[in-house]
Amino acid sequence: MKPIWIVDDDHSIRFVLEKALAREQLAVRSFAGARDVLAALEEDEPQVLVSDIRMPGMSGIELLSKIKARLPGLPV
Repeated sequence: MKPIWIVDDDHSIRFVLEKALAREQLAVRSFAGARDVLAALEEDEPQVLVSDIRMPGMSGIELLSKIKARLPGLPV
């Protein structure tokens, strides 16, 4: 099963989401920023993406438009 990807610049939010999803025995991969997610897409794909909207550098909306161009069916 592909992992659920979480992207948020706030470590504490990522931590809580990771723990909650892992408790449900779901595979999780987390990222501190949008550029990290785009780099990871070169090697892997998520099952689902959970993203913050307001992040420095590239917003979650910008990230979503880039990902949807590559993976139009990805649940976000």
